Amino acid sequence: MTSTYNCIIIDDERFARELIADYLKDYPEFVIVGKYKNTSLAKEVLESGSSIDLIFLDIQMPNETGIEFLKNNTIQPKVIFTTAYSEYAIESYDLNVADYLLKPITEERFNKAIEKLKSQLKTEEKAKAYELIEIGHSDFIKLKAGAEVHKIYFSELIRLQADGEYIKYICKDKTYLILGSLKKIAADLPPQYIQAHRSHIIALTEIKGRENYTLILDDLTQIPIGKTYRTKVLQRLKSEGF
Repeated sequence: MTSTYNCIIIDDERFARELIADYLKDYPEFVIVGKYKNTSLAKEVLESGSSIDLIFLDIQMPNETGIEFLKNNTIQPKVIFTTAYSEYAIESYDLNVADYLLKPITEERFNKAIEKLKSQLKTEEKAKAYELIEIGHSDFIKLKAGAEVHKIYFSELIRLQADGEYIKYICKDKTYLILGSLKKIAADLPPQYIQAHRSHIIALTEIKGRENYTLILDDLTQIPIGKTYRTKVLQRLKSEGF
């Protein structure tokens, strides 16, 4: 059975909303549940508990821009930016959006974005097969990957790194590659770990120093501090004496 995904479109231009809706007709698995001219109207459906999987989000809108909307709210659905302004591309990467469509949006470019997103969604559905079995007295984490069970001690776990549809659990003597979502596992880690970038979580004990917005680890690995995480990371480092 094919999965279906609920979508909303947020754009202050009616033509832009209708164009996306028209392009989506070729993808019946994506169901449009709402089209909104501003973010305040869309918030109502998001806060109602309705299941939304994807947001097509314009950036330049009156009252609240698409970027402000993402920064001011905890957004769970995937987001595809739609905008006439290419200068937001770098910031959109930091916000971890699924794609960035530059207006005028061609059908070919739109289809490419949807196919890419479908691949991501299928990967995440497969990743649900990964199972967090237990956190053992704050000493270790048990993960199930297929028929195998891995017991990873926090005393050995240096950092975690997203690698496509997998997570690298990088330990002192071994690296485990396990299907999963870094965002999901982050909530299960003890406080000695900090997420510095959308692709990196690090044990504080492994941080040797910092150069501007780059962390230097004991093994001299350099980890960038993502813009989204900078305030929290720098505050935490300051409290730890860095």
